[in-house]
Amino acid sequence: MGSKKLSFGICGFGFMGRTYFAHLSNHPRARVAAVCSKNNIKRADQEGEVGNLRTAGDKALSLEGVNVYEDVDDLIADESVDVVAITLPTPMHADITVQALESGRHVICEKPMALRLRQCDRMIRTAEKAGRTLMIAQCVRFWPQYERIKQIVDDGGVGDVKVLTLRRMSEPPGHSVGNWLLNHKLSGGAILDMHVHDIDYARCLLGVPDNIHARGHVGPSGGIDQVTATWGYADGRYAIVEGGWLYQAPWPFEMQILVQGTEGTLDWSMVRGPKILHYAGGPSAREIEVDETDGWQRELDYFIECIIEGKPVERCLPDTSRINIALAHLERRAVRTGRVLSVPGSVARRQV
Repeated sequence: MGSKKLSFGICGFGFMGRTYFAHLSNHPRARVAAVCSKNNIKRADQEGEVGNLRTAGDKALSLEGVNVYEDVDDLIADESVDVVAITLPTPMHADITVQALESGRHVICEKPMALRLRQCDRMIRTAEKAGRTLMIAQCVRFWPQYERIKQIVDDGGVGDVKVLTLRRMSEPPGHSVGNWLLNHKLSGGAILDMHVHDIDYARCLLGVPDNIHARGHVGPSGGIDQVTATWGYADGRYAIVEGGWLYQAPWPFEMQILVQGTEGTLDWSMVRGPKILHYAGGPSAREIEVDETDGWQRELDYFIECIIEGKPVERCLPDTSRINIALAHLERRAVRTGRVLSVPGSVARRQV
């Protein structure tokens, strides 16, 4: 692709669409060629609605030199677009991904991949048939603290991991257009929309569990909006994965991770600050500094590099994002039945 910048068409211009736009607008190897939205385009030059975290997309954005569409078909027909970024509500992910891939575009699609496994399968088959790259944007994999913790674990820095604890908590989201996040038929509820981040990370760090036990509550979306799941492994390891948006306003959005190993403990909490604490038996914890570039920018940088350099995407593969959806469905069933559920061997396709 030489020195040519990778041209993105962004479908959806809400919280995440604006975040993508802000990161791509000044990128040395990419540009925004087109945007598409039925709701928010006219408000681009105003400050955006705040999601669960402040992003560069909260600021006023300039659409000068960008093709603006209200219809997805028009954006996908735009010959200047190399990559379609899908930041639309979850029910639209599968159809628009398939349409973009069949048009010959690469696709980066926001999480969760889709509401149903058959939709995930359709997306995967289409990417394989089209010979195009499909990556699901599981940004926590690229969040600097989570990325550094995985590196330490992979390097044996805490010995053998015995317990992993992940938490993700917020008040009910009020920033989505038409409040679609608080309709579980559209969003899947917190268990699929927000908790799926930690499902992805736990699976990435420890692998697919052998069994799942979970407790949870129905919340304002009408679906499971609070869950505490315990993942069990045959070798005795376990993970506690907790999350939801049942916390009363003005609860600050929070994410936490705790890794307990045979030779050390890693601890990070967003509300405490950016440093990771590493406990290894000394008189005090070692503070680990991290690059504070947000996960969205790092994720886009990775995707762009892979496409421009012609390298296969090896992180957040569609097959593994499908596993996340399957595990979320199993957690939901475990909540509803109160039983410990075995995880079918068919769930684990590839572990990347």
